[in-house]
Amino acid sequence: MVGVGLAAGIGLVFGWITYQRCPHCGRLVRRASQGWKRCGSCGRQYRRGLRVR
Repeated sequence: MVGVGLAAGIGLVFGWITYQRCPHCGRLVRRASQGWKRCGSCGRQYRRGLRVR
């Protein structure tokens, strides 16, 4: 039981570091570590610290 909770916690931390929500459409996208990335859903560009929505 403890192992399952620990694995879930590590998975959540890894997901928080790796993914972010697109500031325009709210979809889950890969986090931009540097520069700009393009959302696959809405096609708009985003960066790490951009908070539009």
